[in-house]
Amino acid sequence: MNEAVFFNPGDAIASSHDFKEARRSAQIIKAERPTGRQIVIAQNDQSGVYAVYYADHMKQDQQGTAYHIQDKL
Repeated sequence: MNEAVFFNPGDAIASSHDFKEARRSAQIIKAERPTGRQIVIAQNDQSGVYAVYYADHMKQDQQGTAYHIQDKL
């Protein structure tokens, strides 16, 4: 998945420098707070940090920080 998207960094529900740790956080969030909302793990284009977001928080107007989707749950 190499899809460029934009998020407000303040909307992140978790973040990490390690992809496996970010994915583990996303799985825990999904298990503890069951919801129909899709969770995405995205990597910041500038810093390389992985952040966990709800997919519906994507910015449609390209304002915010650029990320690339690494995984979807």
